[in-house]
Amino acid sequence: MTIGTIAAIIVKIAFCAALAAVFFYYRVRREDTTRLLVFGRASYHLATLSLLSTAAVFLYLILTHQFQYTYVWSYSSRDLPLALLISSFYAGQEGSFLLWAVYTSVIGVFLMRYASRKEYEPEVMSVYSLIFAFFLLMLVVKNPFAFIWETFPDDLIQVGPIPAGLSNLVVLDSARGVWARFPAEGRGLNPLLQNYWMVIHPQILFSGFSAMAVPYALAVAGLLKRDYKSWI
Repeated sequence: MTIGTIAAIIVKIAFCAALAAVFFYYRVRREDTTRLLVFGRASYHLATLSLLSTAAVFLYLILTHQFQYTYVWSYSSRDLPLALLISSFYAGQEGSFLLWAVYTSVIGVFLMRYASRKEYEPEVMSVYSLIFAFFLLMLVVKNPFAFIWETFPDDLIQVGPIPAGLSNLVVLDSARGVWARFPAEGRGLNPLLQNYWMVIHPQILFSGFSAMAVPYALAVAGLLKRDYKSWI
């Protein structure tokens, strides 16, 4: 099992943990027990830590030029400067979703503390955790750790003896003689994105997108508590 496969599994664990946080926080509203509140917090923190570890693995795959992964091959190459190589993290759809989810998860940790002081935590975090779970669901569906031979099976998967001297390959089924090639170099970053604004602009943009979930969660919590002013 490869590190990318493990990371894809961790994304699913994070999704399940976020759903668990929604469930526990919702139950707190009905039963008002400290034990359920602790479970809700633990579930959210588990989802956050799982996602952060996944993002770290994703960045590692890019920095080490693991072109057997479709995303790494599609948006990076060996000749990119370090800053642009890092920015290829969010050059494509899957990486952008991952960055968005990372910012959402981290903001939620601070929102949890704020809502706890305001005695709004169950209402706020049940809504916010649901938003977080939605982003994780997108990452489950749009897997950023897909192998390139899964994306292009007709071109890369072969059956039969492996030619001598061939590198950049992986054996998929030794019993049936199934193996796949993968590129030694990536396609690189779109030339239109190769500027210093690419390094900072998406991060600022997605942090703002993520922050917009905060007033929404607070407003919905105010509606649930029938308190239309104190959450502002």
